Amino acid sequence: MSLSFLFKHRERPPLLSKAWCKSWAKRVHNFPGLVRMETNWYWRRAQGVKLGNLASVGCKKLFNADRLMVGDYSFVGDVSIQLLASVTIGKSVLVSDGVTILTGSHDPKDARFRHILAPVVIKDYAWVATNATILPGVTIGEGAIVGAGAVVSKDVPDHVVVVGNPARPVSTTRCMELDYKPNLLRACYEAWVGKPWNRP
Repeated sequence: MSLSFLFKHRERPPLLSKAWCKSWAKRVHNFPGLVRMETNWYWRRAQGVKLGNLASVGCKKLFNADRLMVGDYSFVGDVSIQLLASVTIGKSVLVSDGVTILTGSHDPKDARFRHILAPVVIKDYAWVATNATILPGVTIGEGAIVGAGAVVSKDVPDHVVVVGNPARPVSTTRCMELDYKPNLLRACYEAWVGKPWNRP
């Protein structure tokens, strides 16, 4: 899967040049990490996660894993995901460490304190920064950014940046045409394909 992609899209400096030696030294050095990434990918798929190519999920505990879908090249760090309902994460999404994604709550008006379940959707190229919390039923738009520590209870439109508790839009906006693959920034992948800003 990813090994064939990495070999096909590898940097190709001139044979035996300084750049060639450096790139192969990085590949050898990062090979154990690449093996761990590959093992994690297959393990997550075996758990039931619908995991795209060169995507990774780092959270330690994952119950109801078949309710999680992660698109190509997305990186989901050491996060807490409550999968009482589905969580759909698009392609090239970055979900940083410490994020909490909730899909269930309780109805405080109900005498029996029944569950309220609602799916969460995080669209392509979104970034959810460290320690943010996404509440049930929220959709994070394409290219949107959720700032560190923000608590999101309402949908975030495409390319909008939100911060705070409760999360509110700020004047900063993102580039409208995004083209990056966050998971390829990890050392074990970057050793093969190089830094994105150096690619043609």
